[in-house]
Amino acid sequence: VIARTLHQLSRRHAGPLVVVDCGAVSGSLIESELFGHEKGSFTGAISARAGAFELATGGTVFLDEIGELSLELQPKLLRVLEARELRRVGGSKVTKVDLRIIAATRKDLRSEVEKGKFREDLFFRLNVVPIVSPPLRNRREDIPMLVDCFVHALGGTSNAISESARTAMLRHDWPGNVRELRNVVERALALGGDPDALLLPIAPSSSGKGSEQLTFSPELSFRDTKERWTEQFERRYLSWLLKRAEGNISKAARDADMDRKYLHKLLRKYDIDASRDDGDEADEPPL
Repeated sequence: VIARTLHQLSRRHAGPLVVVDCGAVSGSLIESELFGHEKGSFTGAISARAGAFELATGGTVFLDEIGELSLELQPKLLRVLEARELRRVGGSKVTKVDLRIIAATRKDLRSEVEKGKFREDLFFRLNVVPIVSPPLRNRREDIPMLVDCFVHALGGTSNAISESARTAMLRHDWPGNVRELRNVVERALALGGDPDALLLPIAPSSSGKGSEQLTFSPELSFRDTKERWTEQFERRYLSWLLKRAEGNISKAARDADMDRKYLHKLLRKYDIDASRDDGDEADEPPL
């Protein structure tokens, strides 16, 4: 949505917006998807084909999940960014391109650079104007506006979502962010029902011992579902861990066999505040 808005409000709005999901295209085809290919360049290449960069000339290419791009392809992307030219797979002709590139990722690319999984030169070349989209749980004031927007777009009426349902939506943490909110609104318009049930809570197990079982939504992909439950697990585990350690982050890190800096990072990620941290700063080398 952000990429589309930037494109529509720019001087390139009359040109095309081409979207490539780097995480959805198989590794063997992503190069052709981006740069195009010539006839006969690989099995199945029965005709020449322009790639996303050629198709987007005069407009914008949106590279979603750029962190999934293989190390082998990253230098070729850097060349396009630097020289504004490319060669198709199996071709020798150099083609000039005039476009803007917008990239998005859920990964921490600085960390990926440190791990050797993302090129440092490409990271700095892409990181010209960074835009951070905060999770929905950190901007709950947007929820009423988004609900009304989705209700209107889906053909519902202004009173289609009850006040109790709206209150439940404001309480929810939205691990699936705006996509999850839209799914809930759509489900509410289609099925109605108890507002809390709309949010797919974790159901108690039949054992009655307080353990939990997974519930799934047909609207969420495997990746989104996995991330949703990973976030819920991490949030609950961290809260339990800190409570057990009485707010002592250093003790919590030792109990979990976790690096204390990484624990701090997770706590910041989920806005979890420890009541105390006597730390072991003296035991650690200076940064």
